Amino acid sequence: MWQCPKCKREFKNTNQDHYCDKAETIDQYIAGQNEEVQPILHRIREVIRAAAPDAKERMSWQMPTFWQGENLIHFAAFKKHISIFPGGEAAAFFADRLTEYKTAKGTIQFPLDKPIPYDLIGEIAHWRVAAAMGKEKDNNDIDTSKMKRKVYSIPEYIAAALDENGLWERYRARPPYQRNDYIGWITRGKREETRQKRLIQMLDELRSGDSYMGMGYNAK
Repeated sequence: MWQCPKCKREFKNTNQDHYCDKAETIDQYIAGQNEEVQPILHRIREVIRAAAPDAKERMSWQMPTFWQGENLIHFAAFKKHISIFPGGEAAAFFADRLTEYKTAKGTIQFPLDKPIPYDLIGEIAHWRVAAAMGKEKDNNDIDTSKMKRKVYSIPEYIAAALDENGLWERYRARPPYQRNDYIGWITRGKREETRQKRLIQMLDELRSGDSYMGMGYNAK
């Protein structure tokens, strides 16, 4: 193994081309990592690109980043693991599928001594796209002149669920008080399990069109 005297990274080939200095592109970043990790990084990049075809690639916080109106997801290589950084809400949404991985503050670590879950990374990236697009969709069109209760903003995980299930039109068709009450009811859940259960109920009721919060509803 040859060790670069400047950055101390090790390579199989003597005088291996790589980037010691700050990488300006994702290509440079990957080229500057250990050879054993480079194929993994290339694959992660491809998986995210497939899930976010309209996103732009850039370097942010010295990490490869996919951007679409906001930073969707970062990824980076470390000595013993690969990390992705999709944000706290994404990590919470996929929490039941991340139990075997270390997570903290929107970061997910995948150990290099275990298979990398590329399909899961793709799903997380796809969720982030839907969530980012959903931020432009809110309850701002609600007429609040006759409402005494608080008007709730739609969190990105609820907007993403409406996107993924194609239910925005049915949601918009509901009376303003129902739309607002749904969001307040879901977000007031103290536990993630409770919030997800309530979200699923709202989606089911929007699909059926004949119920609201467990009560009968007849759309006019």
